[in-house]
Amino acid sequence: MNYDEALDYLYNSRPYGKIKYGLDRIIELLNRLDNPQNNYPIIHITGTNGKGSVAAMLSHLFREHGFNTGLNISPHIVDFRERIQINNKFVSKELVVDTLEQIIPVLKEMDSQGIECAPSYFEVVTALAFSIFKAQKVDISVIEVGLGGRFDASNILEKPLVSVITGVSLDHTRILGSSEEKIATEKSQIIKYGRPLVNGVTRPCIRKIIEEKCAETKSSFWTFWKDFNFSNTKMGLNKNEFNYHGDKVYNKINLALNGEQQFKNAAIAIKAFELSARELGFLVNEEKLRRALEMVRWPGRFEVFNYSDRMIILDGAHNPDGAVRFRSNLETYFGNKNIFLLYGGLDDKDHKTTARYISPAVENVVVTRVPSHRNVSPEKIFKEWKSAKKDVAYIDNYKSALDYLIESSNKDDVIICTGSLYLVSALRYYISGGTDNYD
Repeated sequence: MNYDEALDYLYNSRPYGKIKYGLDRIIELLNRLDNPQNNYPIIHITGTNGKGSVAAMLSHLFREHGFNTGLNISPHIVDFRERIQINNKFVSKELVVDTLEQIIPVLKEMDSQGIECAPSYFEVVTALAFSIFKAQKVDISVIEVGLGGRFDASNILEKPLVSVITGVSLDHTRILGSSEEKIATEKSQIIKYGRPLVNGVTRPCIRKIIEEKCAETKSSFWTFWKDFNFSNTKMGLNKNEFNYHGDKVYNKINLALNGEQQFKNAAIAIKAFELSARELGFLVNEEKLRRALEMVRWPGRFEVFNYSDRMIILDGAHNPDGAVRFRSNLETYFGNKNIFLLYGGLDDKDHKTTARYISPAVENVVVTRVPSHRNVSPEKIFKEWKSAKKDVAYIDNYKSALDYLIESSNKDDVIICTGSLYLVSALRYYISGGTDNYD
């Protein structure tokens, strides 16, 4: 089996995007693999928005402090191996193939028991990541929840070093529930008995749900803005600054990640790191902390490119909560520029609300089809945008749509591409000439 065959196996024998509820399959799969996830401490992160950025920051923080660090995130933007990194580098294609070949006999045994016993794509990838981290002898791993919390494959963790909930807002409502309260209940299930939690939720009625789960599990918790926070923010493209207030105060921390939401994400990451240091018995080095946060890059999160003599911004603002912050960031960074927007989303998102939030900040909008089986009705999304703004066009092919905006704009204008991370991924590959590496 070569790498392309391995990906074909994962995507096609385990239908990509198909959700299977319950933890029975992943528990059995990991038991058959001798529970690789129990060989190293784990930071477990969930949240509607921000969990990927927090995971990336924590990975850099641990690496700068000398830890051999595993990172498991989803979805991938650049390359499948983005999901499984060690020391902020993609694992090798050979390692993916070798580890998958070791797992396949177990998968065949489980498949033979019937379709309900066959592990899903995400369950197999989770087991793959855990197994690679064990084989590579990581000192610690940072694990991002794929969806929700309660039934996510990563939620088989019994004793995470620290759990993190970055925030709760409406997204994936068909699966997680139609209210923030229901979504909070799903996400709070990552809280485990006696293990500390970093909580980014501030809305009182939602925070209460999480705190009740902490009381039930006898888990200590630290809440954003109450137990730790940030102040004195300064925003500049690719160079942002803030003060952190937690166990210690760190002034004028530089952050390359763009967007006002990244200050909160950074505060959450630092707090989780402080707790980890306390749990593992090491000291936080301020110089290494500063260097780590200044180094973090995260694809598709208000990421800046220069392409065809235009500034192109890629960002996955795919739900109303993200759209609110996205508009604020546009006005902060580009308040004096004309902004052209390329938008494409999946069918199960609230595009009408997103369009209402973003449309006042942009000049022209082109809606396009996302290269995903989950976008079969882009014309409907176009109509929802059309109801929010008159100057909206539809171009089915995303490459043609970007080319159209480049031709329609001037070199001093800004082109923003947002909506689904699947669209961001495809555009990033297109404008970067097919490269798949980043630092």
